[in-house]
Amino acid sequence: MHEILRYIESHSHYPLTTCMKDSVVMNAMAFHPQMISQIEGISLLDDLRFRRWNAAITDLWHVECEQEAGGTYVSRAPLLVALLDCIGDTRVNVRAASDVAKTTNRKQGCLYYVPAGMEISSEIFGKCRLRHLDVHLDINALESSLGHEINRDILETPRMGFCDQRINTLARMLATDLENGMTSPQIYGESLVTALTAALLSPTQSGEPQRKRGKLAPYHLRKSVDYIEQNCGRTIRLDELAQLTGLSQSYFCSAFRESTGMPPQQWQMKARVERAKTLLKDAETPLASVALRVGFADQAHLTRVFRKIVGTTPGAWRKEQIA
Repeated sequence: MHEILRYIESHSHYPLTTCMKDSVVMNAMAFHPQMISQIEGISLLDDLRFRRWNAAITDLWHVECEQEAGGTYVSRAPLLVALLDCIGDTRVNVRAASDVAKTTNRKQGCLYYVPAGMEISSEIFGKCRLRHLDVHLDINALESSLGHEINRDILETPRMGFCDQRINTLARMLATDLENGMTSPQIYGESLVTALTAALLSPTQSGEPQRKRGKLAPYHLRKSVDYIEQNCGRTIRLDELAQLTGLSQSYFCSAFRESTGMPPQQWQMKARVERAKTLLKDAETPLASVALRVGFADQAHLTRVFRKIVGTTPGAWRKEQIA
């Protein structure tokens, strides 16, 4: 792992900003995946090779794994992992870290698509050597070049251990270019990346599971709700919430409503009311003071919203709690 840190730190395209135990956070002025990993029993065999493209970053890894190895990984950008080679008698399980039941047991030739922010874990049983290509996707750059938004159902649906000959072929061609010292013209690699992303982000086959249209991914929903509840006492702009998830404002608003049954503004009002309930339990705190402390314009505003959500006034609710 120290070899990886030294290599990343010395490379101008991936300056190291934060180092945690067995973790790497990569940052750059332009697009950066901010990949964080915690690994055990995995060591780097060759120098990490990577290249930045207009809408992606590709990393080529060649590692050696001990008898029992593994790790957890999370990236703030969508990630495709192509398992190019697996040498040794081993079993590789890859799954979403929160999903105990579902695992994949695959070897070379398998592909793993991981949505932004989703944590995955790997378990490797048996000594082996692995070579894999990681493709970190810059969705903003992709949408800018395409001139339209990419289908969020596809972006937010994980695909573990799937096979696609087109994507495999393109990934191997990109890996070969990295191994050869990136001697091919830029336009050659850009064409490969464009073709790979087009194949990856095209509508999935009918037999593959898809996330229900219009809903936020669980990670994005948790992040949005936590942000609203932590900042409910002030005005929260819709563009703030959209930026948290990397979605457009219109898509985020409709997806949040589909996921929670209410728009973001209504969720914020609900969060303010819950915070007001805590303050109302102190009988000495004036209602006007409660209203201002939780973000309402005045006592009348608090009363109007409180009655709509709770079904009674703040004063009546307080009396019931104290009685």
